[in-house]
Amino acid sequence: MTGALLVTHGELGEQLIASVGMIMGRLPLLKAVALPPDGTLDDLARAIMGAWHALEAEGAEHVLILVDMFGGSCSNVAGRLIRDQDPNRVALITGVNLPMVLEAVIDRDLYAFENLVPKVVEAGRKSIVDVRAVLLEKIR
Repeated sequence: MTGALLVTHGELGEQLIASVGMIMGRLPLLKAVALPPDGTLDDLARAIMGAWHALEAEGAEHVLILVDMFGGSCSNVAGRLIRDQDPNRVALITGVNLPMVLEAVIDRDLYAFENLVPKVVEAGRKSIVDVRAVLLEKIR
């Protein structure tokens, strides 16, 4: 099974997990690591590795790391940590949102890891909609 690790500035990851819990109930192999305002990058790296190892200890064969923003501290630290890891066992995706997390946990038993990763990315992309433009198009 694939474990999902949300790494975000502040409590965004924990709140996304809470929202998933509202929709689907509490799920295994889903963890969050927060970078607090006064946190150091070394502390973040240790927290990521601790959560990653905990996911593996709980049975995760693959780890999908979802971070909030490309180029930010969370993505940079996570990127360094996965650099030497097996790309068939770990992936890093930026721009995490609720549909991405839902896709990851709903489909992790249905698809091989290499197929799950692009599905999660696509779920994130599809969830970004300019509703005003859609409504204006329907009026025309």
